[in-house]
Amino acid sequence: MAEEKTEVRDSWRTLAPFTELFRAFQIALDLNKLLLAAGGIVTMTLGWSILSLVFAAGYDKTAPIWSQSEEKSRTAQDYAEHREKRQAWNLMHEAAGVGSRDERYAVEDFAETLEEYQKVEKLLANFDPLQSEKSAPQIFREHIMGEISKLAPAQKTERAKLEAMAPHAVRYGDLGKIKPHARLSVWPWFEDRGPNPYLLVTGQTGLPWQPGFFWDWFSRDQVPVMIEPLIKFVRPIVYFLSPYNTFISKVYFLLAALVMLVTWSIFGGAITRIAAVQYATKGERIGVTEALKFTFKRLVDYVLAPLFPLGFVFMLVIFSAFPYFIGMIPVVGDLFAGLFWPLWLTFGLIMAVALVGLVGWPLMAATISTEGTDSWEAVSRTYSYVYQRPWHFVWYALVSVAYGGAVVFFIGFMGSFAVYLAKWGASNTPGAGYFNREPAFLFVYAPTSFGWRELLLEGVKSPEKADPANKEKKLPGRDVVEPRSTQREGGMNAGQWNRIDPVAFSEYKESLAWWNHLGAGLVGFWLSLAFLLVLGFGYSFFWTASTIIYFLLRKSVDTNELDDVFLEEEEQASKPAMPPPSPATPTSPVEPRTTLPLVPPSSAPAPSSTDTPVDTSKPPVP
Repeated sequence: MAEEKTEVRDSWRTLAPFTELFRAFQIALDLNKLLLAAGGIVTMTLGWSILSLVFAAGYDKTAPIWSQSEEKSRTAQDYAEHREKRQAWNLMHEAAGVGSRDERYAVEDFAETLEEYQKVEKLLANFDPLQSEKSAPQIFREHIMGEISKLAPAQKTERAKLEAMAPHAVRYGDLGKIKPHARLSVWPWFEDRGPNPYLLVTGQTGLPWQPGFFWDWFSRDQVPVMIEPLIKFVRPIVYFLSPYNTFISKVYFLLAALVMLVTWSIFGGAITRIAAVQYATKGERIGVTEALKFTFKRLVDYVLAPLFPLGFVFMLVIFSAFPYFIGMIPVVGDLFAGLFWPLWLTFGLIMAVALVGLVGWPLMAATISTEGTDSWEAVSRTYSYVYQRPWHFVWYALVSVAYGGAVVFFIGFMGSFAVYLAKWGASNTPGAGYFNREPAFLFVYAPTSFGWRELLLEGVKSPEKADPANKEKKLPGRDVVEPRSTQREGGMNAGQWNRIDPVAFSEYKESLAWWNHLGAGLVGFWLSLAFLLVLGFGYSFFWTASTIIYFLLRKSVDTNELDDVFLEEEEQASKPAMPPPSPATPTSPVEPRTTLPLVPPSSAPAPSSTDTPVDTSKPPVP
């Protein structure tokens, strides 16, 4: 029976190798990997938070504002300089959390010129996206078209300016909305990751199951959870390439990328090591300690592997910059740049190849964990597999995302369902309501990510208040979690799923005694640990699937078997044996004795008659 199962598995490996990715769920659902993933999440967030705190200290708490009182004495150049400063502040607000989290988009965040700012500010100064029946782009576009219709045919210059300004209306789609905040410093328990899976499955959120919203939800909320490690790796680099960077912000983003790289070189390397051994040996497991020892022994290689392509791109930037010194010479430089522009195109193509190949960054860690090799071979194999089998790589990645999105959602659902049932079981204790000991107060410090706090505080009300009109009466408390009918329609915007009323929630917390807060803090601690394990599964699956993809690509390119993995025993066996110690010198003289050979010497063959006799006599001493 076992032989039949092995034959079936081998046949599937040959006919449909992508089915091996379905083993990733079983391999990833391992406590050792979940603990490593949770440790990596906390370590990376701690490092990013410290960097954000240090670098945000040099920025103002409020964004630069264009003073309308001084507008008459200021020029268009002044506005251009102001906008650069504001965009730089916005970048640090989004990444490091500079300023208030309630900062909203204003006209000067979008208007490129002073003329456009003056026109739009008068039109949309008091625009409120929650109260206006029309969107900001629609109001702006209708206003521009109305002004164009009033112009005489001879006013071609004014018409051209307005027609050029009309396409800019789309910029103001986010006017009045809250800006993204602290993406590199938010703790994992409070990061927006979409709706609660339990409420989603039970149909209590509404929108995703309506026609046209499922794929919007899946691509916006679920897929980023599945590939969160890759997003965290790319995000500081994307910020670093922003045109609104200053020298200080560039240093900040470089350090943030380095923290992320070192963190997941350790924890991601350990996860891929455990996954590689478990996958190749059909279930053999190694512990966290052994995996971390393996990783720390090769930590430099784990870190340097993705830095090689980035360093190579940096060198190409220098090489492409030097020839343009000639291009800066008037007349001669124009001719030189025009004739030798293919040189810069070549540099650009090579840099594009190097940067696009970085999508295989997880394969680099899998290479070192599987082969026990160095960083250069990890880079070489990764780029070779990605570019020799690009469609294989894309197909395996798509299968991993689709399958991973399903299993990550399933784990999220099970985690949410478990904490909900824990609350539901405690709330059914007889007398809990009579003695005013409903367990809802224990969840005021629950994680907000995945809507856990919203799920656990459903039905809770703030305390009653005295009626100002009639002191003998009391006003009923407000719902801490707003009814679902109050959700705004018209799209799935970030933060739309948060239905906690901040005023009612604050009043409810203030009504609790200190011992209530103590118990809630302890419960919040355990819920935070449980949440880290649930979130860590997504990271564990990401690294496990990347390891299996490496095995499949290696099989396709190098024809290595799927059970070929480097083991520490092989390294020990390959080391040369130590020579035996020399015998100790005797302390007292001993009588010599004849030692017989262990193997008797073979008898010499008898000399033949044709052989020349050998003279054994000693020659005379001169």
